[in-house]
Amino acid sequence: MSQPTQTYKRSLAGSVGAGLSSVFNAGGRTYYILEHKVSSQYHRAGEAQEIIVDQIEIGRDPKCQVQFDENFKTVSRRHAAIVRDGDNWKLVQLSKTNQTFLNGHPVANEWYLQNGDEIQLSVNGPKLGFIVPTGNKSKTGSIALSRRLSLFRQQALKPYKTAMAVMATLIVLLIAGGITFGVMDHKQDVATAALHQSQIDAANEQLQAAIAASEQQQEQIKKMQKDYANLQKKLKDIDSPSATNANKRVSGSNTTNKTIAACEPSVYFVLMRKIVLTYEGQTKTFENVGAGTGFLLNDGRFITARHVVEPWMYPTNENDEVNLLCNAIAHNGGKVVCHLEAYSPTGKKLTFQSTNARINRSSDNSQVIDGVRFVTASLDASDYAYFRTNETGGLPYDNALSRRLPVQAKLTVLGYPMGIGANSPTDIHPIYSEAVVAREGLQNGLILTTATTFEHGNSGGPVFATTTDGELIVVGIVSAGAGRSTGFVVPIASIQ
Repeated sequence: MSQPTQTYKRSLAGSVGAGLSSVFNAGGRTYYILEHKVSSQYHRAGEAQEIIVDQIEIGRDPKCQVQFDENFKTVSRRHAAIVRDGDNWKLVQLSKTNQTFLNGHPVANEWYLQNGDEIQLSVNGPKLGFIVPTGNKSKTGSIALSRRLSLFRQQALKPYKTAMAVMATLIVLLIAGGITFGVMDHKQDVATAALHQSQIDAANEQLQAAIAASEQQQEQIKKMQKDYANLQKKLKDIDSPSATNANKRVSGSNTTNKTIAACEPSVYFVLMRKIVLTYEGQTKTFENVGAGTGFLLNDGRFITARHVVEPWMYPTNENDEVNLLCNAIAHNGGKVVCHLEAYSPTGKKLTFQSTNARINRSSDNSQVIDGVRFVTASLDASDYAYFRTNETGGLPYDNALSRRLPVQAKLTVLGYPMGIGANSPTDIHPIYSEAVVAREGLQNGLILTTATTFEHGNSGGPVFATTTDGELIVVGIVSAGAGRSTGFVVPIASIQ
């Protein structure tokens, strides 16, 4: 049986795009049911599987929306597909080695399906019944919204969620809330190091040639060195907005319990109370989706990490289905809003919405695939978010110091690792952690730390340096960690 139409090609539009429409525009969408006639690892005999997307694949491949286990040897990895064609559905032969049968007849290329048809994957292979609901049950709107969302994750995201997660983590980082650092290939490290060394050697040769060129050039170089030294001095003398606390030398470790206690009232437990998705007039809410830390500065700004405020911009892996779904909706005509509550040890409660946050989106990555747009954030010095408040008090901070912390300077971290310290809205006490500056200045715009002890839940919390007079002063925001001891801190000077 053969009735060729448009050549089948798996696409995001046919899966994610169609799935979004089925979830949020269900009144105008039809669906069908596949009735499993044999039991497998993934489906039982008699199970009715609703299909709400425009294209699915059937086979043993894990990316297939209708999957059979390895016991079905005559089922190919990608055996067949069912694809919407206008108001109709067609069965497409994909396997080059195992035949697909429709009502007992082999399908050479593709053929249109009718209600009640029987699909068989290879001779003596498993059978599926094709059922098109009629009447009031013909639309996806007859399926409960929660069920449609579950079907969306199973059918629309399944073929692509790995690719989307990889796109979201081009440089795989560990958010201090769960992402795992990838280990860079050793050969790549060596090649990169060699490239950097060659660049250094070339620059050194140019410098030596300039020095040896003439006395006049040498005098110019000396003048440039003097000007550079003066510029460095001026930079060190620039006051941060917290003028009375700026530019104090960093001490090794003379922090006292009294000093830490004085900072605790300004360190808040941040609860991501709910994420609300809106698409074409319909809404879906995910409750209590995560937690982190935030803090109040003495200029009234409330600071946290961007990945606490907009977690969907940082999908963590291929199984992070909620954030992948939110990302797709947020950038394809829908709206996603995170509602946050912040609790202080003093009992004060602040409420925020992600739409009111000041965020740096300059390094976001946008990609359109088959008409579906995805945008992911970079886990770099832009991993911050802040809100303007009328609150008084708050923590002192030093912009200039955050750019030039010395190696081995001890840093103090306060926050709520794994939610510890936030027992109830009236029992909030931040937990002490620490880190040590691993290199002078910034590494790719971030403060690099070692001997890092902050954990999941510290995200967005304050990082303090200790001045020579024992004062704690904010120099950064907890962003990410890698391995067992390496940490990444956004310098407070990055906030724009």
